[in-house]
Amino acid sequence: MLSVQTILILAVTILSGFGLITYFLLTQLKSLKKDLKNDEDTVLTQWLKEMKLSMDRNTDTLQTQLNAQRKTLDEELKNQRDAMNKQTKVLWERLENATEVIGRVQKNLGGLNELGKDMKDLNNILKSPKLRGGLGEQFLYEILEVALPHDLFKTQYKFKSGAVCDAVVFTDKGIIPIDSKFPMENFRSMLLADSDSGRESFKKKFIRDVKRRIDEISDKYILPEEDTTEQAVMYIPSENVFYELIVHSPVIEEYANRKNVVMTSPNTLSYFLKVILVAYQQHELEKHAKNIIKALGGIKVEAVKFGNDLEVLSRHITNSYKNMEKVASSFTGLFGRIERVQSVEGVSSEEELLTGNVAEEKSLEEKSPLLE
Repeated sequence: MLSVQTILILAVTILSGFGLITYFLLTQLKSLKKDLKNDEDTVLTQWLKEMKLSMDRNTDTLQTQLNAQRKTLDEELKNQRDAMNKQTKVLWERLENATEVIGRVQKNLGGLNELGKDMKDLNNILKSPKLRGGLGEQFLYEILEVALPHDLFKTQYKFKSGAVCDAVVFTDKGIIPIDSKFPMENFRSMLLADSDSGRESFKKKFIRDVKRRIDEISDKYILPEEDTTEQAVMYIPSENVFYELIVHSPVIEEYANRKNVVMTSPNTLSYFLKVILVAYQQHELEKHAKNIIKALGGIKVEAVKFGNDLEVLSRHITNSYKNMEKVASSFTGLFGRIERVQSVEGVSSEEELLTGNVAEEKSLEEKSPLLE
């Protein structure tokens, strides 16, 4: 298929050739006019006529070729216009899709902006020690609600000393105090410090804060005289803070062990409560084991009685079945005898027949009692 540029070049070439031919003929014509004399005008006229006819034929041929080229050019232009329309349609569809995608992206960006605002608000909440403590207590309550039955724990438990613990768990070994602590100020400053010396300084302050919280839990909530266990639990709502204390601050873990305080995070507290729940269920099973054994003994006695009654019943059913077979056999024999008697001719009298039937019935009663 010819391109538009090729067609245009071809048309220009044909027109240029036609112009050159015309120019050549005009030049020859002028030359002939100078060379011919007056008496040769007739020859010139004839020649001009022949040249006109030849030029007309050439013009018709050229016009036909130009029409064919124009038709081909129109078809090429139409095909290219259709192709351009299709490409334009596809381009608009892609632009519309891109517009929708951009709209969704903008919507998501709006959601991210809202999330950023929420995170900023949460950060502002965490800056307040009181609000941060309340948030940690709420996290603790939610974990207890999921992990244990309601009768195994109590929130805001008040001791006789007046101290109020965030939560306690009741076990057969005693009451386990659980208190939420959220030491964040110096921990955040430690993370944001620009130099190693500044980081080390804030870490020392952070460790001092945690030790102070451990002392508070140990002194206020480990009260054996009020049925508490010898250990208490310090719940740290942040996994990052807990990881820093356990992995990078072994001195804290040693200090907590000396004070009989167990540090937990959200994940470790959940496992700790699951262990308590399993121990509680085992204890409940052991506590009711004697009653269960007694109940099983009573069931066994009843089962033995039921077995004896079932054996007697089975024996009676077996005897009845055997007697039923005997009765059926006797009835079959009696029915056969009746048929034989009816078929015998010359029976002496009806009285003799009845006497024989009565004797047969007495014999059956003697041989076939219903029960032994």
